[in-house]
Order: sequence, then structure tokens, then C-alpha cells
Amino acid sequence: MGPNTPLIPVLAVFGLVFGSFTTALSYRLPKHQSIARGRSKCAACGHELGPADLIPVASWVVHGGKCRYCRAKISARYPAIELMTMGLFVAAGMLVPDMNHLLVLLAMSPIMVALAVTDLEHKRLPNALLFVLTALALLWRGTGDGDVVTGSLTAVLAFAALQALDALVRKGFHRPGLGMGDAKLLALAGLALSVQGFLVFMLLAGILGSLWGALWRWRKGEGGFAFAPMVVMALWISLAVPEDVLQSIVTFSSR
Repeated sequence: MGPNTPLIPVLAVFGLVFGSFTTALSYRLPKHQSIARGRSKCAACGHELGPADLIPVASWVVHGGKCRYCRAKISARYPAIELMTMGLFVAAGMLVPDMNHLLVLLAMSPIMVALAVTDLEHKRLPNALLFVLTALALLWRGTGDGDVVTGSLTAVLAFAALQALDALVRKGFHRPGLGMGDAKLLALAGLALSVQGFLVFMLLAGILGSLWGALWRWRKGEGGFAFAPMVVMALWISLAVPEDVLQSIVTFSSR
């Protein structure tokens, strides 16, 4: 049993609650709708949803994935996001023994999920989410080795290098390279991770991105794909898994 094992049931419940918030965040933010104001409504009939309609996962299952007022189908994105966030909360509790880092990672997880979802659904990464994740990355570094200066320098250099790579791809291959949002997302990881950890993260993001890109082209038949889901997956893993363990896994898988 790990040090946070007694917290797992609590983390599961909080994961579902924050997962419900993430569904609203990822839906409203790209549409420039307020997160704080306005009750949740059925997208089909506009009926305001009550507490019984907003129980994470359970409401969707009980009502057969339909609005109980107009019987319109409700997307499975809602329970999927709630379960994904719950899974990240539980996994964080099992993998991260330090309480300060655990709390920061719990705060980062819904933001990462929201970024992945908005990239998949809208092919964009809202600056508001990137800003919050940047602040939390700095907090992670501050509660760790505290070397914020090195982290900031790593992030700036990484962003400059990624922008140069993007310009090179656009000029040399006459096609879109790495998007600005993806470059920001990749670079901000340098704030939280050590230099060695950041290099492992970049390698992991590259491996996951290559696999995801191949699957995307096979399923969708198009070259451009949403990269952010793999970037946030690589970042979450890099934060949750000890650096030496992760380096061994990535080195073995890249042979």
C-alpha cells in the first residue's frame, strides 16, 4: 500500500466532480461562454439542468445517454471526460507520494484534459488554459528543486527552437509545421521539469505523437492531427513517474 492509498476513494470522487467541471470548461471556453455564470442547459431543447441531471457519469447512464426532458441524445464525451479525469486523480494518488506535488498535479490534470479535448474538437489551444498550466508548472518547480530560473530558461530556449523548426518546415516543405499553441504547450513543460527530465519528455512526446499521427492518418486519411493530447499525456507521465524510471522506459521503447 502506498502512502496515499487511504485517499484513493476520495480522489476518485473529486476526480468525477472535477471531470464534470472539465466537460463544461472544454465546451464553453472555445465558444467564449462564461465558465462561472449560467446554468448548464441541454444543447437540444435549452432546458436548464438540475442537480439530478448533473451527477457525473451516473446521470448519463441512468437516462440512457439522453436528455430526460426532450430525449435528445447526449454525447458520450461527458462521461468519457469525467471518467478520464477520475482515472488521472486516482493514478496521481498512487504514483505521487509528495503531498505538495500531488496537489499541484491534481490541479493540472483537469487543465490538461481540457486542452486535449479542445484540440481534438476545435483544433485550438486556448491561451487561458495555457496560462493557468504555466502558473501551475512554475508552482510544481517551486515545490520541487526550486530552480525556477533554469526552468524559465529551458522554456524560453525550447520555444525559440520550436518556432525556428516550424519556420523551417513551412519554408522547406511548404506545409504547416508545429502550431503556436503546441509550441507553447511543449515549452512550458520546461518550467516544471529538470533539463534531463525535459529531454525525456520531448522524446516521449515524439514517440507518442508519431504513433498517434500514424493512427490518425489511418483512421482519418489526413496528415494534420491533434498533437496536444499526446503532449499532455507525455507531460502528465513525466510529472507522475520518477525521472530515472521514465528514462529507462523511454530508452528501451525507442530502441
